[in-house]
Amino acid sequence: MLDDVLRRLRATRLGKIGHGKVDQTRTASALFGGNFSDTATVKQEFGHSILGLGVMDNLEGEIVSLDGETWRIPTDGTPLPVGGEETIAFGIAATGGLAHYLPLTPGLDMAGIVAALDSYLMTTHVDHEEVVCAIKIEATFTDVVLRTVGHPEYEGETLGDIIDDETRFTFDSWRGTLVGFRYPDATTGETIPGLHLHAISDDRTSGGHVRNLTLSAPAVAALWIDELHLSRDTSDTMETSAAVDFDALEGPLARG
Repeated sequence: MLDDVLRRLRATRLGKIGHGKVDQTRTASALFGGNFSDTATVKQEFGHSILGLGVMDNLEGEIVSLDGETWRIPTDGTPLPVGGEETIAFGIAATGGLAHYLPLTPGLDMAGIVAALDSYLMTTHVDHEEVVCAIKIEATFTDVVLRTVGHPEYEGETLGDIIDDETRFTFDSWRGTLVGFRYPDATTGETIPGLHLHAISDDRTSGGHVRNLTLSAPAVAALWIDELHLSRDTSDTMETSAAVDFDALEGPLARG
């Protein structure tokens, strides 16, 4: 679907200004099916990127990457810098392209951020089902829920089973940077649909996968409208046998 649309997009106003690209290493279905082995180094995936996210191999922490600097957030919730030769199980990284700037109003939750982003895309004659957007938001938030996951307890354990026991951290007020990607909602399992965000605090003491938040002050989101390049690993033999409930496992979660 994306390839045909992006060919058409190159003839539009947005297509004429040049795109960046989003490099995704490993399919979502392989990751959720239980393949947590190393598939690339941090340097290979994030070394030249604007922003990125992912998970370390053997689920050694959720990944946040900003301008080539990368952290992992283990189960204690404290970000740790990672070196370029350390390895990842899954990664998504945005490189190049022309930045767009989207004003965001206080009170927006994750669904509101998605709606604002999709509305902006439509004003530029782009359907959110036809592109991938990388996004970065530096702001203050309330009602924040972040998560990390631990190591698999047995061979073949799926990511869904592990997420059932995810470690959650809640904050009444939190300031930091969100990085992530708005993928099309329709997926065959190769990508994670919807808005996928990871976070790191300004003081680098907290972070993780975003499960809930509300914007508490005006902010401006930087976003890039990109082409997708999906790298399949030869070890991707583990695939989910049933559809993954991405909304339940990755999406917004009411604080409580």
